[in-house]
Amino acid sequence: MNSIRSIGFRPGMFLALSVLWVLCSVPVTVGAADPRIRLIIETDAGGDPDDEQSLIRFLVYANEFDIEGIIANRPVARDGENLNPIRDGLGILREMINAYGRCYPNLVKHDSRYPRPEQLLARTVAGYNDIDDGVRLVIDAVDADDSRPVWFSNWGTDNGAAESCLKRALDRVLRERGQEGYARFKNRLRLSSADKFGDHTAKIEPPFPFWLNASHPPLDGKRWHHRFSALTAAAGGFDIERDVRTNHGPLGALYPLNTSLKQKEGDTMMFLYLVPNGMNEPLEPTWGSWGGRYGHNGAFAGNKYFWSNQTDTWNGTSNRDNTLLRWAADLQNDFAARMDWCVADSYQKANHAPAAILNSDSSKRIVRLQARPGETVNLSSAGSSDPDGNAIVTDWFVYREAGTFPGDVMLKQLSGPETSFIAPAVENPVTIHVILEVRDNGTPSLVAYRRAIVEVKR
Repeated sequence: MNSIRSIGFRPGMFLALSVLWVLCSVPVTVGAADPRIRLIIETDAGGDPDDEQSLIRFLVYANEFDIEGIIANRPVARDGENLNPIRDGLGILREMINAYGRCYPNLVKHDSRYPRPEQLLARTVAGYNDIDDGVRLVIDAVDADDSRPVWFSNWGTDNGAAESCLKRALDRVLRERGQEGYARFKNRLRLSSADKFGDHTAKIEPPFPFWLNASHPPLDGKRWHHRFSALTAAAGGFDIERDVRTNHGPLGALYPLNTSLKQKEGDTMMFLYLVPNGMNEPLEPTWGSWGGRYGHNGAFAGNKYFWSNQTDTWNGTSNRDNTLLRWAADLQNDFAARMDWCVADSYQKANHAPAAILNSDSSKRIVRLQARPGETVNLSSAGSSDPDGNAIVTDWFVYREAGTFPGDVMLKQLSGPETSFIAPAVENPVTIHVILEVRDNGTPSLVAYRRAIVEVKR
């Protein structure tokens, strides 16, 4: 694909290449050793243009996932609301991936894990009611010989969109494989998704092993999937024209503006929650990360079903918005940097996040420590660095809401390469979450995070 510019791009070229690729080669599959999440996106692109907004962001984060498929479930674009000149969902997705393909020669210079555009095209299918391509994609992914579960994210469907392909796949598996086969199949799934699966969500046993509804519930009169826009649109000085739509390549130029809320991106939290940024753990939504912080959904007692019903105290206020707002500037700067990668034809021409090391651990995994009451817990960022040679600053804070200790924990230092605290007196085991932030002075300024979870018990 590095020869794209030398041969000259023509509309539809990547689609033709994808067909050739499917016919003449075997897809490069990532084995179970790959730590990335296997992910399927289902979108009604062609309806509310916010899906297309979220897809622009998703594609520049494609290196962070093992993308099993992207399903278009709206056969005809909605007149009036959607102004895309392409009038079907699959066509819109292909246009966006073709644009990604034109950016790919640059993107891959910043991270070699970006998937080839022809591979994405081959895994982008229609999920309309009169064809089975999306249903087969879901079944084949879940049945694949890979120990990792499949994460599925339906971004919402409404009038004019097809029934969710996951619901159709579950209907078929239950019908053809019986209850035992259905249970095995369902247990391979994890959801970060709107609820579009009918009786499979709560009435047909077993429940999904994990479901995060990152869009609901409304709280204090505010619909959570509408809050992304209000909280992030201009965070940290972000400007959609300067940072995405203009001079950032063909993908950014496709970002639509005609949504009811500025930069609505109502589906972005569903995958942003999954981005491995050093402090998130997808199966622990109560810990909080870029997509917000979530709690158990009481309507499904006993199930690992979560939604956005939590509040954080931050900058002197306590509300749900803070679970996302506290990260808003950082996540927008990260998006802006990735849009720069679309046009930066060498690694040296763009900024990249620092490498954060916590207590000598250089991975992005959670660091777990144990302490007894009264003991000193030492934390160090020694060895943290910036790949671009930028200066870095280090900050620490206790994420009180993420832990189970109800009191205050005082860090000895809030800034600098090291900090410590005295483990509090407790009767029963508790957890304390400390977040390390390593920030560079590049343009835009980027942050790497690490999370330490300290269990204190007698």
